[in-house]
Amino acid sequence: MTACASNRAVPLIAAEGLTKCFAKHTALRAVSLSVARGEVVAVIGPSGSGKSTLIRCLNGLLVPDAGTIRIDGAPVDMRQQRAWRAVRLRVGMVFQDCSLFPHLSVLQNITLAPVRTGRMRREQAAETARNLLARVQLADKADAYPAQLSGGQLQRVAIVRALAMAPEALLLDEPTSALDPEMIAEVLDVLRTLSREGMTMVIVTHEIGFAREAASRVIFMDQAEIVEQGAADAVLTAPREARTRTFLDKIL
Repeated sequence: MTACASNRAVPLIAAEGLTKCFAKHTALRAVSLSVARGEVVAVIGPSGSGKSTLIRCLNGLLVPDAGTIRIDGAPVDMRQQRAWRAVRLRVGMVFQDCSLFPHLSVLQNITLAPVRTGRMRREQAAETARNLLARVQLADKADAYPAQLSGGQLQRVAIVRALAMAPEALLLDEPTSALDPEMIAEVLDVLRTLSREGMTMVIVTHEIGFAREAASRVIFMDQAEIVEQGAADAVLTAPREARTRTFLDKIL
């Protein structure tokens, strides 16, 4: 086996036994998963099931109380902020709230992190940002400010901001939940394109149609645990677990 083949055989993201508690509430209970390079994993489930906690634990926005995380086979020392900073350079994050800086232009929002982390010179970062904006049909918004953009445009800029760091994977926490239907379509089109291009993604979503179309695997969570996972069409069409069927019956 070649070195390249060996690397691709190792999950890009692997977690085992992740547990996270807040006071007396258990948000994650011994959750394990792996994500291969190029895989798109949709995480679905009712509110409060642990979905957002899971992906926030994967890049250290929340530090698990127990369990292990490996990135490309290498263990993450979860006690060290330096280790988490290294993870975040490889695994980008897109939030439900786009969280752009209101006093900075679109271009400034996108180039801030690549320049500050030393990944790119300012000129290179600006060129990269403009190219990415063109890919999501926002080339004319580089000098606009967040207050001048629609919700769908804001979320597309947030995705571009994450892509500007050239991550190996993206974690997306309900990126369309605050948008109206037309704006949802704008954002999902971008995610479909990324999926076709082979971007590794873990997406917490309520968009079941999108999960069926774009995800290679669906994970259903409930009560802080993974209840069922498998190929998207299998889980969404003929789930094995009664809890999964009950959830899907309510939302489809």
